[in-house]
Amino acid sequence: MLKLVKPSREYLPAFLAVVEDYRADQNQFGRGGIDPLIRAIDENRVDEYLKQLDDYEHEETIKPGLVPETRLWLIDGDEFVGSFSIRHRLTPELELRGGHIAANIAPKHRGKYSSFIGAKMCIEHAATLGLERVLMTCSTSNSASYRAIMGLMGLYGGEQLPDVVVGEHNEHRVWINTKK
Repeated sequence: MLKLVKPSREYLPAFLAVVEDYRADQNQFGRGGIDPLIRAIDENRVDEYLKQLDDYEHEETIKPGLVPETRLWLIDGDEFVGSFSIRHRLTPELELRGGHIAANIAPKHRGKYSSFIGAKMCIEHAATLGLERVLMTCSTSNSASYRAIMGLMGLYGGEQLPDVVVGEHNEHRVWINTKK
């Protein structure tokens, strides 16, 4: 059964089981949430990394220029399925690329509905943070993420914005309500 959990040492063995899959992964969509954990494991600084995630949740303990975010792991039994970030507010840059919810699904779980279920759980969590709607974005070349985002908009309601060019690629942008 899929569940969202706070990252902790309890679930670290599940992540360690997929580290090599991530290292070999050529798909770079959303790796920003995974690479820092891999570096922390390589450098034996996991506790520091977990403390940093706690600090990122609060305005007063994040680094200047960042926004508060809640990191959650999607777990299925004893398997790591993916990592999600829920940003508590947006900057102008995040309004173009990144949005409120960022997802990274482990390579072996991609295309299996996991992103949709995890993002749905994140939307419900975002409502508890006081967000009435969330912005989700993805590269126009990431068809699996786009299908999940559009399915969520169909479920909760929302609004698709015009695509934008960010850097060297196009981004889909969709507002999704947090209540049905």
